[in-house]
Amino acid sequence: MSGGTLHELFEDRVRTGPDRTAVITDRIRLSYRLLDARANRVARHLIETVRLPAGGLVAIRTLRQPDALVAVLGVLKAGGSYAVVGPDRPEPVALAEAKAVISHRRHLGRVEGGDRPVILLDGDAAGIEAHSTDPLRPARPSGARAAVLLTAGTTGPPRPVATSHHRLVAAYASWSEVFRLVPDDRVLVTAPADTTDFTAGWIRTLCSGATLVLTRREPYTVADTDPATATALIDGAGPPPALRLLAVGGERLRLDEQVRLERSLPPGTRVIQVYGPTEVAGCGTWFETGQLPGPVDDPARHAYLGVPFPGCDAQIRKGRIWLTPPEGGDAVLTGDLGRRDGTGPLEFRGRAAHRVRVQGRTVDTYRIEAALTAHPRIRESVVGQDGGALIAYVLPDSGSPPGKEGVRRHLTGDVPTADIPAVVVPISTLPRNDAGKVDRGKLIRPPVRPTSLPPGKGGGGFSDPADMAGVAAMAFLLATVLSLVLTDSIWPGSTDLSIVPNPWATLFRGLYVVESVAFGVGVAFLVGGRPLMSSRGKPRGLTSAAHLAIGWLLVSWWPQDNFYRLAAKQDWERQAALVYSFNVPLMIAAMVVVLWAVWGGWSTGAEDRK
Repeated sequence: MSGGTLHELFEDRVRTGPDRTAVITDRIRLSYRLLDARANRVARHLIETVRLPAGGLVAIRTLRQPDALVAVLGVLKAGGSYAVVGPDRPEPVALAEAKAVISHRRHLGRVEGGDRPVILLDGDAAGIEAHSTDPLRPARPSGARAAVLLTAGTTGPPRPVATSHHRLVAAYASWSEVFRLVPDDRVLVTAPADTTDFTAGWIRTLCSGATLVLTRREPYTVADTDPATATALIDGAGPPPALRLLAVGGERLRLDEQVRLERSLPPGTRVIQVYGPTEVAGCGTWFETGQLPGPVDDPARHAYLGVPFPGCDAQIRKGRIWLTPPEGGDAVLTGDLGRRDGTGPLEFRGRAAHRVRVQGRTVDTYRIEAALTAHPRIRESVVGQDGGALIAYVLPDSGSPPGKEGVRRHLTGDVPTADIPAVVVPISTLPRNDAGKVDRGKLIRPPVRPTSLPPGKGGGGFSDPADMAGVAAMAFLLATVLSLVLTDSIWPGSTDLSIVPNPWATLFRGLYVVESVAFGVGVAFLVGGRPLMSSRGKPRGLTSAAHLAIGWLLVSWWPQDNFYRLAAKQDWERQAALVYSFNVPLMIAAMVVVLWAVWGGWSTGAEDRK
């Protein structure tokens, strides 16, 4: 094999098996010869029409997988680099450098071309077909950029990651030793075209001379998918009799799930779990149960990442997982947590970004989730926080899941008392993104929120947010009205404007109303503002101080201004008393609020960022 660049690996397979089927969908079949010819035409169109410079980035805005493959190979053959972004997604800022956009007519209204030429694979088909199918040989070193891949976006907006030919070619060499694909394999890949999993899938398949299957209606010998889809494939129509390998990526498989899949498949079928973030082109570690030195107690509590792919490396540094890319170079911090016992396989221990702050402390939600999934009636669980307390979302294994008390009994003695979720929310399904990973941001918040500390920390009980809002509204109205009515009774003459001419008298009356409203807002915040502040996960003492400080900043305007209006300018004793009673506390209160507002950046640091 020549193998200097990614498309050269593909072209090697075109030469050795041009008539083999490269791609199968519900509607079309493409041979290696035809796929290569279409890609050559797109490459010439980019060079001759767009004047694509060497290394120029092209944004591919379509999810039609065969067309996306033609576009990807065409860009690489033209000496450029590509980024596949779904037409319904906003274009990342990093893609502003793209020299051209490839899409379809139906996406034209959603694709931002700007000053860049937009090539429509259907609208410009005649012009593309007019180009020669002869191969191109642009000079492109293997270290040049081949693609800009997007992260899954589970802990924030998807981030672009530049990836070189050298890294992708090295990743293919690593994958090939573990997957051991042969030209007779038919590989089902279920990931969308704009994911790293799809990029890894088509590289593994087409660079091995195998057939890329993009429909579940066709037979396949290898399935390359995510855990949820793998379970659906096996539990639905059942595995095809010729299945020899099930490769699972994306979300982590628990050990009990992996064992269940193995037992559900034909004898001799391998089940491997593939782990690797976008930063290492999806090539990091792999795991199959044979790597374990012996039986594992309570397999529902464990998820293994296994051993590094050939040429890669995996290290644990202070509990964090670092991966060395397949071609070598600097290790990459993944944002995942792990551990390894001796020389055994690497074990997954959650994501740093999924930890939550509750009452000023960091909670390891993965530990709670692992304990929950060990319950016989819970299949999956996700733990988060809302309103200052932990919430467990539980997907039942069969029937109804345990309630709050059942969860408490199950977790007692297994996790710290303070880490037992105060709210249990049964769910019928977990929201997932295109990569098959749980999208925690789309979990529906429960209709109740805590108004005090979680059980085990003193206090307990919950109130409906609507009830709390109603109490705060009543407090606001009552305090505002009373302040307006009682001002002259408490401070006689403080609002007397009989000698003040207009428009100044009107302005002062408006000021008196604003002071009373501020007083009402302050009272309402004192009554109902604490749960809102507690939900930010700041230290309890600081939150209490900030809650009172904000209340003081609002409440004090009404008495302060009235006292000042009745104090003579030369009454130094009263003036000093007012300054120390109101102005100094106002400055202290402001400093407390600022400290509370910035506390999260100091206390969590890099621990909660990816």
